[in-house]
Amino acid sequence: MKKTTIFIADDHPVLRNGIKAILAGSPDYEVIGEADDGLQALSGIASLKPDIVMMDITMPGLNGIMATKRALEDFPDLKVIILSMHGDVVHAIDAFRAGALGYVLKESATQELIQAVEKVKAGTKYASPAVAEELLNDIVDVIKKEQSHDPFDLLSHREKEILKFIADGSTSREIADKLFISISTVKSHRNNIMKKLKVNDMANLIKIAIRKGIVKPE
Repeated sequence: MKKTTIFIADDHPVLRNGIKAILAGSPDYEVIGEADDGLQALSGIASLKPDIVMMDITMPGLNGIMATKRALEDFPDLKVIILSMHGDVVHAIDAFRAGALGYVLKESATQELIQAVEKVKAGTKYASPAVAEELLNDIVDVIKKEQSHDPFDLLSHREKEILKFIADGSTSREIADKLFISISTVKSHRNNIMKKLKVNDMANLIKIAIRKGIVKPE
């Protein structure tokens, strides 16, 4: 049976060796090349034509996101797994937008690597559980906001928090000190709150806060 060929692009030799050691335990996979920067990765992919590329998100020369985009332009059937130290949703979304099928956190790569490869090999998307949970939570939040007809539900947790302080009579300086943010950030949040709630003055803002039970009427 033909082995699935894999190319590893990461600027840390220790990680590359670790991945090779994990894959060596399976007769189904063969590492056919490696690179330590994005431009080398593109060159290696073009010459070796692997089935799957494991791409570090942060590399010198060309980062993994851009390298993934460029590689898939030339080889649309290529399957890419992004290796990342970033557990936030923003980086994961950037990776999937670039065309990657997998997003694996480096801290858990050893446990998840084979699982990720199996999923991606079959054409299924894979994300490390911590990232997948965040992505799901974000999707649920978006759906709730789309379904909501109450502008109050469009406020973020931080905006509701600031609205409570405003309704309690706190000044922008006091709110900034309590939340450890800048006054300009407080003012920006306040403007966004007023836009979302479609009010133009503090009196109506406070009325909404009272109606929603954020503060009690005096």
